[in-house]
Amino acid sequence: MILAFFVSYGFYSNLSISPHLPIETPRLMEGETYLHHVAYGFVYDETHEQAKWIAYCLTKSEAMGVLERSDNFKEDPLVKSGTATDIDYAKSGYDRGHLAPAADMRWSVQSMEESFFYSNMSPQLPSFNRGIWKKLEEEVRDWAVTLDSILIVTGPVLSADLPKIGMNKVSVPKYYFKAIVDLKGTHSKGIAFLLPNEGSKLPLMNFALTINELEKLTKIDFFYQLDDKIENTLESTLCKTCWP
Repeated sequence: MILAFFVSYGFYSNLSISPHLPIETPRLMEGETYLHHVAYGFVYDETHEQAKWIAYCLTKSEAMGVLERSDNFKEDPLVKSGTATDIDYAKSGYDRGHLAPAADMRWSVQSMEESFFYSNMSPQLPSFNRGIWKKLEEEVRDWAVTLDSILIVTGPVLSADLPKIGMNKVSVPKYYFKAIVDLKGTHSKGIAFLLPNEGSKLPLMNFALTINELEKLTKIDFFYQLDDKIENTLESTLCKTCWP
């Protein structure tokens, strides 16, 4: 649905598009399985009991949705091996932090319900989840309204040495990221953010970096389906003042 929207309006005339995956989907690594709901696609990492990344397009109309939060946390039926559960987070000291925010999913009942699957949750310190992470989510949503649509990939930085919580041993990431691309403006542009899982009063742009730099840190190949020239330009350039 999302990919068809962009192709039908001619936004992606110079792209190398997979016939099976939406344009915002990162390159799949060996052994990874792409799963998708109506609202977003993702790869689930069973070792860490959370998504490796979540990818979606956010349009102006979606960002301006008005549905209330459902707060209906539940296991994801697409993850056949099982996800984290309520008990994993209970009395852990961590929030059930959204990777793709519920406020981005206020455009339909189904998208809102999907945003509360545990595959979209990660253990975040309250000072982070309710502070600078929320601030970044709000900023990105404002960009979607101003720019009409943006592509977003968001997730935790996963590694073997992370602490765990709960019976299902849910990893507690030290960092979280977002990679954002705008393809509709006069000049395509991209930006990434890498934030530590802790509270901060610093300006958001202090945590900005190029998408290429984020790729080196996460080993994730973002936006690989774009035309190589477009991809190379927007992933290697960081213009903090280019975003509304």
